[in-house]
Amino acid sequence: MTLSLVTGASGFVGQHLIAELLRGGERVVGAVLGSPPELATLPPEQAERVVWVEADLERPEDVRRLLAENAVNKVFHLAAVTSVEESHSDPAAAFSVNVIGTLHLLRELTEARGRMGRDLRVVISGSAEVYGSAASRCRPLNEDCPLEPLNTYAVSKAAQELLGLQFQRAHGLPVVVARSFNHTGPGQLPPFVAPQLASQIVAARNGDAACTIKVGNPEIRRDFTDVRDVVKAYILLAERGVPGQVYNVCSGRSYAIGELIQLLGEIAGIEVRMELDPERKRAVDVLEMVGDCSRLHAATGWEAQIAIRETLSGLLDSLQTAGSKGAGAGAGAGA
Repeated sequence: MTLSLVTGASGFVGQHLIAELLRGGERVVGAVLGSPPELATLPPEQAERVVWVEADLERPEDVRRLLAENAVNKVFHLAAVTSVEESHSDPAAAFSVNVIGTLHLLRELTEARGRMGRDLRVVISGSAEVYGSAASRCRPLNEDCPLEPLNTYAVSKAAQELLGLQFQRAHGLPVVVARSFNHTGPGQLPPFVAPQLASQIVAARNGDAACTIKVGNPEIRRDFTDVRDVVKAYILLAERGVPGQVYNVCSGRSYAIGELIQLLGEIAGIEVRMELDPERKRAVDVLEMVGDCSRLHAATGWEAQIAIRETLSGLLDSLQTAGSKGAGAGAGAGA
């Protein structure tokens, strides 16, 4: 039976990925920073089936111990500083986690593979933010478009995926990069854009029949995919992706932020108004990012299945549940 390692296992995507792996009959090792992990979407009965290991990827000895004690066959590397805002305020931390942590993991995986002849497949969760300003010229974005990152987070993710590809070329480590566009769904929390908007709707849901949503630029368009579709793509890439290749994970359709706001309001049964908030606007941004996932589809047969309305409905319900459990529970769940 396959043993899969998920780094960043207690995070938003990590919990959905673990649930999908368990449904497929795989055994799972979840690498986390805190013990016991704080979980939001992974049911207790599923969490009990996971081998939870506390490991800091910035400490090579932790990574070495993790791999020595667990003979993993697949690695899904999700651990990262994932917020553009957080990366901007503390760029050193973003590079330490996203780049140096990845370097430690790749080095130890290479050593373990050579020492024990272990069959491995590695999927690195990358980000479409690496395309940056190229998105203004390439529509839709495919994997051959240039990388022109516009923020610290994007630079760190570009370095992360290039490291992975370098280890594949130089050491034969079978690494695949999943370059994911915006994804959301049940369990995601602010500061990401969809839950940031949805949390304002939830706050008004049990109060007034109208709600004013603060937004930086309602004309900005992004390609959104449901997290439950995204994790299925990761699993398929571990099985069928070509080592050394990058694959866009996206829906191929973009939505304006204003459209998301109106949809959220319709689902919640609340009349919404938009109010421009300069504090929420990025200093440098592109108007639209939409991806081409034809390479992923050709390799795996994957395509997005869950409609945006269902995604946003699940997001609203999860935020409502988190709020009813109290601020502490809601904050911890997104770690």
